[in-house]
Amino acid sequence: MEKRLYEILYETEKHHWWYAVRRKIIRNLINSYYSKRPIKLLDIGCGTGELLRELSPLGEVFGIDNSPQAIAFCKERGLKNVSLAEGTSIPFPDNAFDIVLCLDVLEHIENDDAALKEIRRVVKPGGIIIIFVPTFRFLWGKSDELGHHLRRYRLKGLREKINKNGLDVIRSSYFNFFLFIPILAVRRLVRLFKIPIQNENETGKGLVNSILLGIFSLEAFLLRRINFPFGVSGLAVCNKK
Repeated sequence: MEKRLYEILYETEKHHWWYAVRRKIIRNLINSYYSKRPIKLLDIGCGTGELLRELSPLGEVFGIDNSPQAIAFCKERGLKNVSLAEGTSIPFPDNAFDIVLCLDVLEHIENDDAALKEIRRVVKPGGIIIIFVPTFRFLWGKSDELGHHLRRYRLKGLREKINKNGLDVIRSSYFNFFLFIPILAVRRLVRLFKIPIQNENETGKGLVNSILLGIFSLEAFLLRRINFPFGVSGLAVCNKK
């Protein structure tokens, strides 16, 4: 991810509609699929750390990221258990964590199979892994370019890849369903007319942010009860075979 995006993320992450509701979805998934407390949790690609800060009351939380700038921002938030590392070489022993988060990270890693094997190694038997990815190649947009994404996934292919690397999928679903058509339309128009877009996080301000927050919050509520047939993102909850 480009360095200036970490600065924007640090400034907007707490209130931006996407990140705020994404944190709510993660908390809902943790509560649904792992009831023990306290927990020991690892966030791979922890970014600027707002999620880790929010989850810290649940137990002991750790984060890794391959960006020194991201780690510095985490420490500005008061997080101590954060370190510079790659998702394909996680600096923790086997069976170390109850919960491992890999949220919009796999698409950055050239060898995503190696990352999944490492994730399997560090999660405890009986623990869970929560994976988020961007979906559908035809949705490729400016955020993918700025984020240095290598790919977008389809849910079927993601499940197959997870299973191949020694994990079972407990649940999978697309999400960001309600905004799928608007996002697809905007990205097609941007591509067709070559409209210059500097940063899609500009939607994280004012009235637009409030409207999108309401729409996505409704979806987060429904996602607790149903799976969506398509969406801008996909999720998988997994454990060891």
